[in-house]
Amino acid sequence: MKTRRAVVCIMLVALTAALVGAAELPLTRVVLFSSGVGYFQHQGMVQGDATIPMSFRVEQINDILKSMVLQDFGGGTIGPVTYAPQDPLYRTLQSFAVDISDNPSLDEMLDSLRGASVEVAAERVVQGTILGVEAQEKSVGENVLTFMVLNLVTEAGIVEVPIWQMKSVSLLDESLNADLQKALAAIAANRDVSKRQVTLSFKGQGPRPVAVGYLLETPVWKTTYRLVADEGESFLQGWAIVENTTDEDWSNVGMALVSGRPISFTQDLYEPLYAPRPEVPVYVQVAAAPQVYEGVMERRKEALTDEAAAAPAAPADAARARGEKGAIATGYGGAGRTPLLAEVPVIGRLLGAGVAAAAAGEEVGELFQYAITQPISIARQGSAMIPIVNQAIEASKVSIYNQSANAVHPLNGLKLKNDTGLHLMGGPITVFDGGAYAGDALIEDLGQGDERLISYAVDLGVEVAPKHEGGAHTQISLKISRGVLIMTSKQEMKMTYAITNRAGEERTVLVEHPLRDDWKLVEPKEPEEKTRSLYRFKVVVAPGKTEKLTVVEQKDLMETVALTDQGVDQIALYIRTKKMSEQAKAALQRIVEMKTKVAEVSQQIADREARLEEIGQEQERIRQNMEQLDHDSDLYKKYVEKLTAQEDEFDKVRGEVAALKQELQTLQAELQDYILKLNVE
Repeated sequence: MKTRRAVVCIMLVALTAALVGAAELPLTRVVLFSSGVGYFQHQGMVQGDATIPMSFRVEQINDILKSMVLQDFGGGTIGPVTYAPQDPLYRTLQSFAVDISDNPSLDEMLDSLRGASVEVAAERVVQGTILGVEAQEKSVGENVLTFMVLNLVTEAGIVEVPIWQMKSVSLLDESLNADLQKALAAIAANRDVSKRQVTLSFKGQGPRPVAVGYLLETPVWKTTYRLVADEGESFLQGWAIVENTTDEDWSNVGMALVSGRPISFTQDLYEPLYAPRPEVPVYVQVAAAPQVYEGVMERRKEALTDEAAAAPAAPADAARARGEKGAIATGYGGAGRTPLLAEVPVIGRLLGAGVAAAAAGEEVGELFQYAITQPISIARQGSAMIPIVNQAIEASKVSIYNQSANAVHPLNGLKLKNDTGLHLMGGPITVFDGGAYAGDALIEDLGQGDERLISYAVDLGVEVAPKHEGGAHTQISLKISRGVLIMTSKQEMKMTYAITNRAGEERTVLVEHPLRDDWKLVEPKEPEEKTRSLYRFKVVVAPGKTEKLTVVEQKDLMETVALTDQGVDQIALYIRTKKMSEQAKAALQRIVEMKTKVAEVSQQIADREARLEEIGQEQERIRQNMEQLDHDSDLYKKYVEKLTAQEDEFDKVRGEVAALKQELQTLQAELQDYILKLNVE
């Protein structure tokens, strides 16, 4: 009994030592999403308070900060996750006492260290305090040279040391020298694009299981299919192409492949951001000036009271307040489960203890998951093809004709019905028919129970001759409403497809015809299928025969015409339309008569106004001639008589114009009123 207890104690000690020394959590599960991200889950055992370092590439840190979830399944809590922030380099360099952020030259750096103690080795070794750096000039023959000189304050006074003579400079202040070394180390570290360490922290007692999960950018997993077409039952084999582009081997991990389109994005959370803040000048209080106060003349009788001060609120429970504050500030979860998982059901399920993928496929929310039923191993930077579908599928052979795809021949195709019980993600399909390669096809995502066409070759045994036969334009009705002529008609379009089968077996041809807005299908009554942009019509053609498919479509047209804007000739043309009632014809005839009368009066006005202009021109000519004649001459007297007669005619015509204009105004008002009140079917 003692021996058995000793053995158990030794085993417990060994297990405890192994747990304490564990440096990482092994990768146990990988879930790849078709949106280009992957979920990675690590699980393992920890002992007591444990810190676990993990390393990631710099470009992965943002995804880690955005998505990492930790769980402690043994009653412990989650400690803070620590990592080195990626502050901009210039801010890091400016934080040191020796600022080399702008890549200074030696003289610029020494000048920035004024007041520092240094030891300079030149023609002799000198120790002192930097006073500054200045430029000096020296004549050498006909040339003037400019050089920089370091001024040092030494026990012997101010010493000038030309910088070009210096062999070395040492900072005697250890803190300054250390900051210089740190600044150089920061520059070197900034060039290192390798990994960064992220340290996980678990707080608790005893050995217990823990898990961590996170999302990283991964290559989109792809699907390819092989379809063996058979008259009886076709067979579908599907493969998933998976790439491991991480820096870690996937060794016997549980794997799931999820199809769907979840929204995913990146955000720069790693680099610290500093919000710009306004600069507010320091408030300087102005000294109070002496005041002169006037005497009181009258006081308010009512006593002033102040009841605004309320009793202080009862203090909250201190222990509870401290507990809530601690939970918010530290983010520690209670009872080994963080509240975040309740908000992320998919991740919560993936992180659940003991999750095992037993089914070949299942729906996960709005997504579909292919759960791989055996552990998968893929070396880092390696790839693998994993079978995900291997079963019979319902398929029937068809020939698919679309004039825009091939104007002469249809394409060999298959009509697939997804009765596999799985969601088939889109991808290429290699088709085998009769034991031989038949062609390649593409398919989009196909849900359970959905049907989809695929085409994989040109069907040279069938020829289609499409013929556009135009169409008639038939007027249906004409009516008048409030002075507007409304004409309704139908436009017809006809397309004939002559399908000739020169093959040795019967062909089922699906003719795809464009579906156009505002056009109604008249013949055939209904299509075999209708998509968002196409009609599909089914035509069965026997060997050596030709079948015709005629597609007739109609479109309703409506034309409106304001009768007040139409001329007599145009309205007369409408009267000759057959699709018009006698009442409408009579109304239009009345409008023609009224417009004709308006036109006649307008013409009379134009004629008389032309006569008035003619009389005026003639009188002007006569007056010019009279200026050259003697007033007692016979010709002058004749001109006077003629002017008198023209004046009488001018007054008469002008009166007629005024009367005609009044008549025209009355006729136009009557016409306008008649048209606007006209409502005739």
